[in-house]
Amino acid sequence: MKSIFKWLHLSDIHFQTGNTAFNTKQLRDKLPLFLKKEEAHVDSIIITGDFRFAPEKEENPNKVVTYIKEIAAAVGICDMKKVVTLPGNHDLSRSTTRIYMVDGVKSHYDPNIGTIDQSVLQSLLNDFTFYNVLHEELGDSSTWREGNPHCLVEFEGCNLLVLNTALIASGDSDSGHLLLGSSYIEALISSIKNNNPTIVVGHHAFEELDPSENKVIAHFLEQNGINLYICGHSHDHWFRAFGENGKEVNVGCMIQPNNSVKASFCIGELFKDGTVKINSYTWDMAQKDWFIDKANERTYNLLYSIEADTEDSCPKENIKKNDHSFSIDGYTLLGSLGSDGIKYYWKKNNLCVESIAFNRRLKNAISEEDNTTSAYTISTSFGCQLSATNQQCRFCETGTKSFGGNLSADDIALQCIFMAEYDSNCPSYPQVRTHKREFAFMGQGEPGYNYAAVKQAIIMTDYVMKKLGQITSRYVISTCGVSGLIPSLIQDIKSGIFQNKVTIHLSLHDIGKSRSEIMPISETEDYQEIIQYCKALYRVTGEKIGVGILMFDKYQCSGVKSRTLTPEKLEEILSALDNNVFKIDLCTVNKTSAGQQKHQLSNEAAHKLYGVATKRGFEVKLFTSFGDNQQSGCGMLSSSSIDIEQPGNTTIKHFNTAVDLLLEAKKYCLANL
Repeated sequence: MKSIFKWLHLSDIHFQTGNTAFNTKQLRDKLPLFLKKEEAHVDSIIITGDFRFAPEKEENPNKVVTYIKEIAAAVGICDMKKVVTLPGNHDLSRSTTRIYMVDGVKSHYDPNIGTIDQSVLQSLLNDFTFYNVLHEELGDSSTWREGNPHCLVEFEGCNLLVLNTALIASGDSDSGHLLLGSSYIEALISSIKNNNPTIVVGHHAFEELDPSENKVIAHFLEQNGINLYICGHSHDHWFRAFGENGKEVNVGCMIQPNNSVKASFCIGELFKDGTVKINSYTWDMAQKDWFIDKANERTYNLLYSIEADTEDSCPKENIKKNDHSFSIDGYTLLGSLGSDGIKYYWKKNNLCVESIAFNRRLKNAISEEDNTTSAYTISTSFGCQLSATNQQCRFCETGTKSFGGNLSADDIALQCIFMAEYDSNCPSYPQVRTHKREFAFMGQGEPGYNYAAVKQAIIMTDYVMKKLGQITSRYVISTCGVSGLIPSLIQDIKSGIFQNKVTIHLSLHDIGKSRSEIMPISETEDYQEIIQYCKALYRVTGEKIGVGILMFDKYQCSGVKSRTLTPEKLEEILSALDNNVFKIDLCTVNKTSAGQQKHQLSNEAAHKLYGVATKRGFEVKLFTSFGDNQQSGCGMLSSSSIDIEQPGNTTIKHFNTAVDLLLEAKKYCLANL
């Protein structure tokens, strides 16, 4: 396939005037050598801001300019007009005057008008003294027009819309409040006279923008067929969606004193048929060298509408999907190329639910079992029944949706069977074919209110797993406090109707009156009663019962005061539990439309909480979401249509097989149970 534009993407170089950490110096020094060895010739270098480390107040960009030129030579670029730069929040001079000016802009700005007073705009731009000197000395192609804080760079095969996302950056409270000026972006897009595809580049991710500004700009970009945005700032490497069809690529940084950040870069390529391929590279601290990062590659097929060459076209036969009322509707890969797993979308009567296949049970795996167990999150209803009475958990995305009814046993079992059957012959990651399977009913819905269907689904899944020769680790029924569930489960376990382990996971998160603030079910279901029922279950199974506790850190959601899980608060919660019966799952908290952390929980804070629980004699695990960016973690099953890939022949083939296996399991159950 013919390539029409290829680029090297770097970000957050953060050159320092003082001593540079040994590992950081190594990764910078070895990058040009690595690029030469890889023969990584590109059409352009794109560097998305933060050229200096602002606290050192360095105003001389000579060192970073020299380094950029060294990188350019390594990838075959002699003309600095093929280099595209833009400022980051470290590349400007901050002052009290700027803070007051930014506050004024925020209070008067309207995204539907999208302009800033011209004199104020110029004052804001004048603060980018370091970047302006760097730009002048480098002689790159980012030409900023008077009266517009952004610019357009036109190459032979592609346009770059270069955004100054740090325009109103002023301090630690920037996140979620940045503004760009929609009218300035419209003016640049309207000035494009060629038919080349356009890629947007900026320093901050779209989520850093004011929500109203984000919505207006994302929609406008999509209307104009602009579907790729590349950025930096977060010192991490991730992929996510913007709008309905857009793709966002965030690259890591050029510093790595420790494992708290990710040093990485990308080489992207746009092809004649509109496909975009992102090749990722990462620094290995142990080996002190750069390596290609296969787990963080991404191919976006036909991302742009460009007429493909005839020889590139290759029609293939489509497999017809089995006619079934509960049907696979699409999927989203978690992690690059699905390295963390896949989120699947299911539809029935125009209602949608999700289920997730995680390739590993824990992101921070601490045992061999965690590395060799595939965990499946299963939905049991459309939305959550608790939302019908306004008793939904206040941090849960699913609770923000209307309740559409419980799923049938067939619907629940089909999710289990499809994902396990698919992974038993996984085409992309053969290593998961022999994994143990753990089925957790903790997707959309409260399983405690649909236990009869869950029980029947487990029986049918047991039959299929045995037929496939797959090992079931266990089934986990998660509940936020439905006490009546456990006596029924105990009776069924004693009756021997299950072939594999079935247990409970209690989403506790707090105790006492403060639990009712975030989990109103406590007002009708006494959590102390379910704790006693759990003890009764333990006496039957001998299996410790997992208790989920979210690690809130200045967490804020509507109608609930800010809360933090302090070590003292955790001590209070644990005092209600018996370490001989319960084990503790400390979970990170994801951002949802219901609420979010004020800032990211630190490793130090998480391990301090971990220490509190272990000191009290509990078995403890730290759980981190695999799919935060794809809305796939705790309380995040949102049935969003963003970034959904349509089922291909492979997915449909496995779905058809799963339907056949489900029908066979139903016949077996009818004949034998």
